Amino acid sequence: MKHPEIKPYDWIRVGNRNCVVMNIYPSNSPFGVCKVVFNPQKPTTHDVDWNGQQWFFPERPDFGGYGRDGCPFVRKLKQGI
Repeated sequence: MKHPEIKPYDWIRVGNRNCVVMNIYPSNSPFGVCKVVFNPQKPTTHDVDWNGQQWFFPERPDFGGYGRDGCPFVRKLKQGI
């Protein structure tokens, strides 16, 4: 399914969260379209997919991981939009 063009360091809105794109997955990846980081107070990473109208977090048994303060994507997240 065609999704809006994105690249690393772009901001996207997933549900009610502003997220920084970290990585774009290859087409037809089982993980979704990309990986993002969100929540400046406790930077959290998660896969994101596109449903034809909006970005969403795919259902996973494990919600995601945590970003490290030294990561450039986390620094951008903490700087804000």
